[in-house]
Amino acid sequence: MTRAFLLACAALIAVPALSACGLQGKPQRPVPLWGNPPNEGAKDPRTLKIQKDKEDAEKARKKAEQEKARADRAAQEAQQPAQQPAPAAPATPPAPQ
Repeated sequence: MTRAFLLACAALIAVPALSACGLQGKPQRPVPLWGNPPNEGAKDPRTLKIQKDKEDAEKARKKAEQEKARADRAAQEAQQPAQQPAPAAPATPPAPQ
């Protein structure tokens, strides 16, 4: 009696656990371990790295342009003669005569 009960309990536990094993859907061929595997598209790590490198290069180019423009402005300001400020008006108006 107890043996049959234990077997029934084991079967009830094993059936759902074993039925969930394995992959669902159409099997896919894995990427080769050596050689030059085909590109997997937009999600491929190599494609992502190339895209990130391009973005980093573009950021560096823009930063270099900004630094050059800033340096050009500073040089241009240094070459212009310094303008003297207009004389300050007196704080109090002159006394009427």
